[in-house]
Amino acid sequence: MLVRKKRLLCLLLTVSMSFLLFSCSSEDGGKPYLTTEPRTRLVIEGNPMAEFFEITWLAGISDDQYIDGGPDELMLEERYNVDFKIWKISNYDAEGLTQMISSGDIPDIGYIPYAPYDAPRLLQEGFTRTVPLDMYQDYFPYYYEQMQKNAPYSFLYNNMPDDEGNPTDYFYGVSFITWNYKWYYNVPLMRLDWLEKVGYGISEDLLFPITLTDDKLGKFSGQLYQTNHIFGHEDMNDIFRAFTDADPDGNGRDDTYGGVIFHPNFRSHWMDLYWGQFGVIASDENFLYLEPSSGDVVPYYAYSGYRSYLEWAVHMRDQGYLRTLPEGYISNSPQGAWYDQLLETWTTGKVGYFSADMQYLCRPDFPEYSDRQPPQSIWLHTDENAVFVAFPALAGPGESGTWGTRRYNMDAFNEGKFRTYTVGATVSDQKLARVFTIWNDRYTDPDSDFWRTVLYGVEGIHYRWTGEPWKSGMIRKTVEEIPEKQRMYGSFGGSFSSEISPVLNEAMSQFYSFFIESKWADQYTIEPYKYINTKTMGYEMIEDYMDLRSEVIEEINILVDDFRNRAWEGSLGNPETEWNQYIEKLYDTGLKDLVNKFYNDSEFEPYVRPDIN
Repeated sequence: MLVRKKRLLCLLLTVSMSFLLFSCSSEDGGKPYLTTEPRTRLVIEGNPMAEFFEITWLAGISDDQYIDGGPDELMLEERYNVDFKIWKISNYDAEGLTQMISSGDIPDIGYIPYAPYDAPRLLQEGFTRTVPLDMYQDYFPYYYEQMQKNAPYSFLYNNMPDDEGNPTDYFYGVSFITWNYKWYYNVPLMRLDWLEKVGYGISEDLLFPITLTDDKLGKFSGQLYQTNHIFGHEDMNDIFRAFTDADPDGNGRDDTYGGVIFHPNFRSHWMDLYWGQFGVIASDENFLYLEPSSGDVVPYYAYSGYRSYLEWAVHMRDQGYLRTLPEGYISNSPQGAWYDQLLETWTTGKVGYFSADMQYLCRPDFPEYSDRQPPQSIWLHTDENAVFVAFPALAGPGESGTWGTRRYNMDAFNEGKFRTYTVGATVSDQKLARVFTIWNDRYTDPDSDFWRTVLYGVEGIHYRWTGEPWKSGMIRKTVEEIPEKQRMYGSFGGSFSSEISPVLNEAMSQFYSFFIESKWADQYTIEPYKYINTKTMGYEMIEDYMDLRSEVIEEINILVDDFRNRAWEGSLGNPETEWNQYIEKLYDTGLKDLVNKFYNDSEFEPYVRPDIN
């Protein structure tokens, strides 16, 4: 039985697929993953704060900026009858965390993304304890409510399987909840001044300006708009043409074009808006689609939407409306190469459409990154009079609902080194209950004066507002600007909010409010028909699936690469005939077995979208 468990936990999953990766010991002994001893449910009677606890924690992002006895620390210690002992090791100090693990010690509450072990391995080696489901129910009801809202997958993140791979009521650690499952990474951004010059202006009553008041970008206030208006697919194609042929910058030269496109072997979030016009996602190979012509559930490379995308992309590229980057930046390059070249190309001011990084629109800080992003990269370096508009998605040729883009995260809950809080092995249920009580209060009463002070500090000392308090952008003061005795720890609150932060910078505050209120993610995101991972398939099915996939995927990839490259090079014959022959070869090479044995299997249930609204 133990051998079976270890095989389940040690599934070696391919790098290109976002499966959970377990680290396992080569020994059969050691601390068991799941004890069979009966557990008595904790009941705290009388004053829940009566017992005093000393709780060890890490220093957060920067170990050299932590000052013992900051105002947030003292407020929490007094209210919850605890004493926080902060270990001055940064969460991001790989060397320090490795030394900590080597010494055989771990804090009571740990966020240790750069530690050498992940949560399953930490438990196996005896560093941590499990978190029982009933502790969430009794002492962190906010968290348990989020689990219920986002079932079924929320109960499977960081869940510790039994010997047969079935889920239990025990967890390796506390999974993060992040609100970015309610939004998407890149947003369509266009030159509004160019649109007006080529006859595609947007009515003023559909435009909502972004107000900027900061010293750096305030002079560009009103030069970025948001809109819910979406151009039809054919109109958008004509806009790409006009940006290329109609001299939208008015300089009398043929030196502008619609946008940048990549070779179709480049599959990332930066291409999802283009692919999404045809109902297919570039960035995630785990998406499976229901192919209407056959009724089969298939991966992207056998889906008719992918064929439609290739035909569209090649046409737009051949016409010159969308252009690739210089040779060497197109495919299989290090991220820095293509990324730097993309941003440099956009900054020239000769491109009309951008798949913009939404979280950096008009962001005044982090200049080494944000100053390179549109629209501010163009304002700061090329054309300070440029005007832009951001809109929800690129429309496809089909009905609304069949096109869009990918949500940033598939689910509200997360796991892995960067999305898990661990609980030290010596932490009692009573101490864990106290930590859960602190976290529960923080998320059920976030707007109280107490928690606003704990989380953000005091206005005038730690931050200032760009406008109306709690309804505009918050500008945080640097550590050096805050008196030493007022410096806050800032990392006691956990990461469990499914709502947008109330303290974004000025532009982001406006942009995300509009995004959420207009329900862009609800209306303009593509969801998989089925989704490949351990949570949707289960350990036993995915193990069998990976065994078969490993036998056939190499030959399948040869066919996929050949068809894609010939399509991009324009060397296909009759497109309909070539596609049908390609699909037939894929099925004969092994896709048929994957489809019949797994993708179409009724026990592999369709994906369930989390509670976005």
